[in-house]
Amino acid sequence: MAVWGVGATWNGQDVSKEFIGYETATIGWDKEENPKFHELMAKVRPGDLIFIKARFMMNDPLRIKGIGIVVNTKLCKENGYHDREGIKVHWVKNLTDSPEDISAPSKYGSTHTLYQEDNFDVIQKIVNLL
Repeated sequence: MAVWGVGATWNGQDVSKEFIGYETATIGWDKEENPKFHELMAKVRPGDLIFIKARFMMNDPLRIKGIGIVVNTKLCKENGYHDREGIKVHWVKNLTDSPEDISAPSKYGSTHTLYQEDNFDVIQKIVNLL
């Protein structure tokens, strides 16, 4: 099982509640605009843990807005939101109204749209929020 962090800020607007409502984790970029994130999303597997995060600077805390389990990894518009490709997620914990900030080491990728979290302490903090 892998653990993934996904951002949900599109053009300055927080779409975390939409992700949870539509049971999705969606990339806000077309494949042609940013193929790197589509390639990364293709590595996500059913059963992986995924969390909605916000982190604008690497020295900021990691803000957790939702935690879920990936259930369908077919990257398509039907699984997405707002005519973008996404995957299906069963969101177990909705923290959009009261996000939790956790301390996490600065890590390249943690400020990006999607990244794989591999720090045991960070993963444990996320699991403890469930």
